[in-house]
Amino acid sequence: MTVAAASVSLSTPGLWLTGIERSLMLMGLAIALGGLAGRGTARHFKGPHPGPLPSPWALRGSLLGVAASAALWGTSIVGRGLAAKLAQPPAPGLETGASAIIAAVELACFALAALLLWLRQPRWAAVLLCCVVLAEGVRAHPEGIIPVVGALLTYCHLLPAVVWAGMLCYVVRAAIAWRASPVAVHGLVKMYSVVAAWLFGTVVVTGVISALVLVPLGSFLTTSYGLFLIAKAAIVCVVAGCAVAGQFWLRNHPRPGAGPALATKLEAAALAAVLLVTGILTVLTPPAKPIRSSQSSAPASEFRAEPEPCWPTTTLTIRPGTTTSRSTTSPAVCSA
Repeated sequence: MTVAAASVSLSTPGLWLTGIERSLMLMGLAIALGGLAGRGTARHFKGPHPGPLPSPWALRGSLLGVAASAALWGTSIVGRGLAAKLAQPPAPGLETGASAIIAAVELACFALAALLLWLRQPRWAAVLLCCVVLAEGVRAHPEGIIPVVGALLTYCHLLPAVVWAGMLCYVVRAAIAWRASPVAVHGLVKMYSVVAAWLFGTVVVTGVISALVLVPLGSFLTTSYGLFLIAKAAIVCVVAGCAVAGQFWLRNHPRPGAGPALATKLEAAALAAVLLVTGILTVLTPPAKPIRSSQSSAPASEFRAEPEPCWPTTTLTIRPGTTTSRSTTSPAVCSA
């Protein structure tokens, strides 16, 4: 039986609290996973190194993910009813308490990743951070609309998005550390731009497909989900504009000590705003209807068992020491 999606009012405090908690979790994931990817990319820089590359904030990002996931788990446990309403439409096979279970899984992944990073095992930590992306794909809205395909769509959208944001954060830090050498900063930002272009294209294509799956064309301006989605798209356009401005900055040969361009710093801030809006979108109910099979949505009345037929009961009585007998017929007895 299909459960109808019940949207929660924007005035509900729990909605904003859960949305901010998930935004912080996504930011921690981006700082950790994207920072590791940024450090790996920067190591392939062939130009002069004016100094050592800064260490990625992977451990700090993982700890932020631990705190945010723990808060999500606590919120789901305390307000089970609200958590169920915020997880609409639910993914097939997930129970009412799935939000708490997924938050617990993400908490465990972040905690183990932080432990491995503390033990200087970044590769295995990256694997666990990718498991957080897998858990988010199961929980996300597209999976509730189109099973299996929705989760795959979320993986193809979320993974490049968090890597893109985290890589940019790391490149800004590296450019500040190398600001004494404009040639090194120029080469580092240029190398990042090539990778970011591919990540940006993947995020835009999968984002457009997700939007068409979750929001009918006539509901973009008439629903809260559609309006927040438009706001997210507008901020992504700002990010793209800052990236283009950063490319012009690269051609002007900045002076020593300048560090990264202001446009690059604004690009990082805009990406943080994108993650914030994304966290709010995860707790809003999309207007699209889930795709279910006809058998699963059949009404319960079609599965009622047929009543057993009613039969009269005959009792035969034989008295000891006699050759006579008496039969009696009782009224019909029907089983309920």
